[in-house]
Amino acid sequence: MVDDDLFACQYLLTGKVLDLGGGRTRGKFPHGRELGWTILDIDFNLRPIVVGDAQILPFANNSFDSAKCSELTGYLFEPLKMLREVKRVLKSGGIAVFTSPFLTPFDSDQHDSIRLTSAWWVWAAKRVGLQVEKIKPQGYMMTVLADAEKYWIGHWWKPLRIIGYLIMIPVYELLFWWEQRVPVPDYFKRFTTGFLVILRKT
Repeated sequence: MVDDDLFACQYLLTGKVLDLGGGRTRGKFPHGRELGWTILDIDFNLRPIVVGDAQILPFANNSFDSAKCSELTGYLFEPLKMLREVKRVLKSGGIAVFTSPFLTPFDSDQHDSIRLTSAWWVWAAKRVGLQVEKIKPQGYMMTVLADAEKYWIGHWWKPLRIIGYLIMIPVYELLFWWEQRVPVPDYFKRFTTGFLVILRKT
C-alpha cells in the first residue's frame, strides 16, 4: 500500500525534491538517488547526500519544490519540528508527501518513538501553517489483523511457518481486495496500518 501510494503521488514530486530519511528504501518505489533527489538521512552508513536530522534541516528557506518523507515519523520524538522545517525549506506552493505507519511494526528493532493519528496530522498542519490536501488511510481493520497475523506467523518454527503462509496468504489477499473495493463499516475505519498525507505550503 505504501508503494501504491508513493507511485500514485510521484507526479507531485517534481523540481528540486528533498527526500527525508531516504537513505534506505522499502518496497519497489525507486531510491531517491536514482531520481536525482537530495537525500537527507541521520545514518551516515546509508550514504545519503546530506547527513542530518529531519527536525533541524541544514538548508536555506524556500530551497525545494517538493518533499517526500516515507515511514520516518515513527523514529521522531518531535515530528512537529520536522513539519516546521519542511514548511521552511519548501517554496510557496510546494508539496510534501508523507507515508506514516500507525498500527503496523516499524522495523525489526521495533523502534517506535511515536504514532500519529489522522487528527494529529490535521492539527499539526494547521499549527505550522500547511494546507492539508489529502489524508488517506492505508487499509482498515481487516488489513491490520492480516498484517499482525502475518507478522506473528513469521516468528513460528519454519515448517509451521510455511504451512501458515500457504493457508493464510490467500486469506490476506482476499481481505486486502475486499477492504479496497467494498464499502466497510465505520468502526472498521478506526483501524489502519498507516496514512498517506499530502500537505501544501500556501
